[in-house]
Amino acid sequence: MKKIVIFLIILFMLTNISIITLAVENENLDSVYLQATNTEIENGEEFSFTINLANIDVAAFDIQIYFNNELLEYIAGPENTNVSGSKIITVWYDETGGEHPKQNCELVKYTFKAKEIESEYIAIQGEFYNAEGVQVQSFTDGIEIIANEETQTETIEISEESGVASNNSKLKNLRLNHEGMTPIFSSDITEYYFLTENLSQLEVTAIPQNPDSEVNVTGNTNFKEGINTILIEAVSPDKTSRTEYKILITKTKDLQKANANLETLAIENVIIEPEFANDIYQYHTIVSNTTENLNILAIPERQNAKVEVVGGENLQYGDNAVNIQVMAENGYTIKQYRVNVYRRNEEEQKIADEEQQVNIQKLNAILEEQEEGEKEQNVSNNSIIENIKENLWFVIIYSIFSIVIIVVIIYRIKKEKMDKNKKNVR
Repeated sequence: MKKIVIFLIILFMLTNISIITLAVENENLDSVYLQATNTEIENGEEFSFTINLANIDVAAFDIQIYFNNELLEYIAGPENTNVSGSKIITVWYDETGGEHPKQNCELVKYTFKAKEIESEYIAIQGEFYNAEGVQVQSFTDGIEIIANEETQTETIEISEESGVASNNSKLKNLRLNHEGMTPIFSSDITEYYFLTENLSQLEVTAIPQNPDSEVNVTGNTNFKEGINTILIEAVSPDKTSRTEYKILITKTKDLQKANANLETLAIENVIIEPEFANDIYQYHTIVSNTTENLNILAIPERQNAKVEVVGGENLQYGDNAVNIQVMAENGYTIKQYRVNVYRRNEEEQKIADEEQQVNIQKLNAILEEQEEGEKEQNVSNNSIIENIKENLWFVIIYSIFSIVIIVVIIYRIKKEKMDKNKKNVR
């Protein structure tokens, strides 16, 4: 009898819930897929890959490709493509407002040429939108390009133990036996700084990326008052490459007067990356094609330190170097801050403007979608409320009827127990 009661209660709850259940529609995912002509190539050989559509209408898209421009050379791609260093951005939108979307086609094609590779991965990301500006597909994929065996044998030898090229002369790690060296070590940064009051020497640990490289350290002993230079020279195993790292040691009794840090580094109407910090010495930024001169604000931490800015005027299309040199109050401690400024040409600016327009459309579409979603939610809630109001009497009568049935069943169970107890007593 208890099982019957539990069943009726559950049935009652499910019946009431069914009155306000909402239908959920399932959406099918459309397809964006990648195809490559050849992924095993020789140095100097060109290869292509395409991004294709199937069962999807696209009125706008934003594709970003990341590759190593030291190993691969970008050759060709869609007209609406902007290339900056190792990043490619392609932006497109249907100028008819979505009347002629892309569908079931080869969307874009890119062509590269291998310079000197062993194995390189090209990362690809994309976002695709319909005529209403709603994202219908996101895409993340990549291609691994591998040099064939003949190419590896003809161009460069690889260390069997480390897997590092025999012409690699960079360091894997560089550290001192005392803290205070800035910036944080990176194999691509070759100049570092260190302040000391009384040290006369430092132990230098320099570990090459290729363990067969030759590393020579000079100038790390007999420090004198003023500037001392430690040179670390790494020579590749095949003797074809050498990289020189430098640590400028300032020995002084007055560390405050040896302060050559910047307190502020900013460029008017330009955002530099990464965000400024006094122990980060290399930055980069991109400016429009109409930007010819930069208004650079560089303020030292010490008022009497001197700042000299070289560059930032008569910018050329492409890369421009801006060097900010800070001379400390002591007259000999120097630090160099560098900003690489990339000035777009007219075609690149046009693509950037189109990308910005697409981003604005995306934002507007998202805001409209959120607003529409809120309206639909309100309509749905109102519909549920109206539905409950319209069926209120039915719900009340049904609920009362269900309660009566449950009460009767409970009463019957209790009565049976009482009758059974009376029999037992007799």
